Amino acid sequence: MTAGSEKESVRTVCSYCGVGCGIVLDVVRDPADGRRRVAKAVGDKAHPTNRGRLCTKGATSADMMAAPGRLDRALVRAERGAQPTPADVAEAVATVAARLRAILDEHGPDALAFYVSGQMSLEAQYLANKLAKGFVRTRQIESNSRLCMASAGSGYKLSLGADGPPGSYQDFDHADVFLVIGSNMADCHPILFLRMMDRVKSAGARLIVVDPRRTATADKADLFLPVRPGTDLALLNGLLHLLVENGHTDEEFIAEFTEGWEEMPAFLADYPPAKVAEITGVPEADLRRAARWIGEAGAWMSCWTMGLNQSTHGTWNTNALIDLHLATGAICRPGAGPFSLTGQPNAMGGREMGYMGPGLPGQRSVLVDAERAFVEDLWGIPQGSLRTGAGRGTVEMFERMAAGDIKACWIICTNPVASVANRRTVIAGLEAAELVVTQDVFAETETNAYADVVLPATLWAESDGVMVNSERNLTLVPGVADPPGQALPDWKLIAEVACAMGFADGFSYTCAEEVFEELKQAWNPATGWDLRGVDYARLRTTPVQWPAPAADGPDRNPIRYLNDGVSQTLLVREDGSRPRLAFPTPSGRARFYARPHLPPAELPDDDYPFVLSTGRLPHQWHTLTKTGKVAKLNRLDPGPFVEVHPEDAQALGVAEGDHLEVASRRGRAVLPALITERVRPGVCFAPFHWNDLFGEYLSINAVTHDAVDPVSFQPEFKVCAVALT
Repeated sequence: MTAGSEKESVRTVCSYCGVGCGIVLDVVRDPADGRRRVAKAVGDKAHPTNRGRLCTKGATSADMMAAPGRLDRALVRAERGAQPTPADVAEAVATVAARLRAILDEHGPDALAFYVSGQMSLEAQYLANKLAKGFVRTRQIESNSRLCMASAGSGYKLSLGADGPPGSYQDFDHADVFLVIGSNMADCHPILFLRMMDRVKSAGARLIVVDPRRTATADKADLFLPVRPGTDLALLNGLLHLLVENGHTDEEFIAEFTEGWEEMPAFLADYPPAKVAEITGVPEADLRRAARWIGEAGAWMSCWTMGLNQSTHGTWNTNALIDLHLATGAICRPGAGPFSLTGQPNAMGGREMGYMGPGLPGQRSVLVDAERAFVEDLWGIPQGSLRTGAGRGTVEMFERMAAGDIKACWIICTNPVASVANRRTVIAGLEAAELVVTQDVFAETETNAYADVVLPATLWAESDGVMVNSERNLTLVPGVADPPGQALPDWKLIAEVACAMGFADGFSYTCAEEVFEELKQAWNPATGWDLRGVDYARLRTTPVQWPAPAADGPDRNPIRYLNDGVSQTLLVREDGSRPRLAFPTPSGRARFYARPHLPPAELPDDDYPFVLSTGRLPHQWHTLTKTGKVAKLNRLDPGPFVEVHPEDAQALGVAEGDHLEVASRRGRAVLPALITERVRPGVCFAPFHWNDLFGEYLSINAVTHDAVDPVSFQPEFKVCAVALT
């Protein structure tokens, strides 16, 4: 902002969900203290994602930036049970580094754990993984993306060869049919929902919604399929059975671009419509109608999120959904493709940086010799430094902490005490650890209550960084507001701790842009992850969608896996042919997987006769660390509840607003009853936003099940057995 100016308008991206809407901030300088602050936030009409639209959360970004309770210094606890006291950040960084180093030297690298976030910038995610795997050399780095997107990522990798959607938001403008399954887009991704409905209204596209609950999205459906919880695989297999029966498969596409189809006909014989109707509770006529609409569509796209992912067979759900696209050739062309909707503003970027399990930057893995060697060169560490093993997810990490194997944990920009399934494991882990470090922007969170040291971080718009949304679109977040006190960017705090631990050679950066310039060197010609043509100067003028190999190339690159030899290595088959598409699998072909229906890990019984499902509301986000401080949003979604069907309420003798105990084998919550036909008889639903800061027994994740998918290690939040009393 120039001297004497009253207001500056700055383009940025929203800090909430993975849609990645463009925002224009009005930044003013406070005449009293000269500090820059955000006065107003409006939608960016020039941004390709939202074209000026914003949901209530994005529209109140200025209110969130002005919220009280910010950390302006570090907090340090002299001993467990003592009240934390303010401390200079430099002293706290030195303390954290010394204690981490001592634990590393005494107990070895796997005694240190990092738990990071899809809300961090790309640069911070990159440095967290670099420190953890490259310098500390621990196997224990996990992300809260394990709770939401891990099954989509593992499913994409198995079916297509690499993580991330093959298409883009532009597909919403060309599809003839939408299949929305396990996603309440109207509440959780409202701007994409509006874009989809624009197509429905303007072009007569049809909307099929699959969900156990009659959501706001289901209310707008042309065809609503109310499945029983946990039966998505049976439904998807049943749809493919009908596509084959109806002659609606693309045999040329299957032959040219896929493998594994020969296994499918015999497998699909086990999923005739009558059997699928019995398993799922969806009428056979509706199954047939859905299959016919998909099969007759010129182009169709699917959208899914937690309803498929948060399952003990979430990876298989993704495989089965992608099978439908491969069978119909509805992929890698306009209006067609399987599109996973992410829940955080940079969860896509974190997956690209490898911040879960065996991941390395540029969609690489420690399990591959050549990829380890590449990253060792990138990071300037000796060959053989990167270890070949990896942890097995968030739940196991906290179990190992509770068992005493992990001695120290550094938690950055996330709130696992509130957000992890069966949260008592997290609490036990934090209580058992010798050192718990948290890094956050607000002083009070459920997790900070267990911290020995809290490091003060900058909030969105107070520091430079890049965010990558669900469609691989990079937007620069410029640091245009002044942070309070000694708060520092996440990337800077990570780098300073790393330097103080003795790793200065790898972490002496002067700005976020330097980190970005390093990380983009991780171009991966196997998967097509390519940021070579992107830099901060370009991002200051426009968002850019990868693969982006050239600085003078197009800003939008909507279709992946085009076999042009630019971002991906050119595929030439043995017969000398060059196929239009090249998937990053060993054969260059996408893969069909025959995935049988399996029940959830926990089913109702006499002691726990109801099914609990959890989710989000339109005007709150995650665990309320941000939206809970915005009065306008609290008026719209004011408090917790549990939805109960009227038949169940009558049988229980429960009236609207009565407090109802929701109990499982793991814990209990006590919530006001909301009586509604949105849920099926025998099923209840509760949002997970409210936790300890808002009252006792509000945390629904005291109740949820922590059984995990054996491939993705994602917990099964969506189905568990409960008693209602």
